[in-house]
Amino acid sequence: MNKQQRGRFMAMVVMPRMKEVFRSFDDKKFAQVNCATCHGSGAKEHTFAMPNPELPVLPAPADFGKLMQDKPEWVKFMSEKVKPEMATLLGVPQFDPQHPQPGTFSCHNCHTVKGEQH
Repeated sequence: MNKQQRGRFMAMVVMPRMKEVFRSFDDKKFAQVNCATCHGSGAKEHTFAMPNPELPVLPAPADFGKLMQDKPEWVKFMSEKVKPEMATLLGVPQFDPQHPQPGTFSCHNCHTVKGEQH
């Protein structure tokens, strides 16, 4: 898809579905879901670049256990709701750490990782 087609797809397909997903998790925190929810200032600048360094930075894989302890509800929501839904909407398989493959959708498509350059 070209940029205009991607924008239309995001507005007409991805945004309505992901609004539902995020609001089902926390309808107060996600009362306002729009392009900036995921794309941050890239939405205003029309770059829409991902991963977005304005989203929470994920720990290095070796330190991911601490995040799972500190924010289990967020990790569960993102891994069981957001990641699979986005993969489906984008028509790509989900990342599987047991069988890593290129072209899959993972947390790193949206979030930066501590210590990695993007």
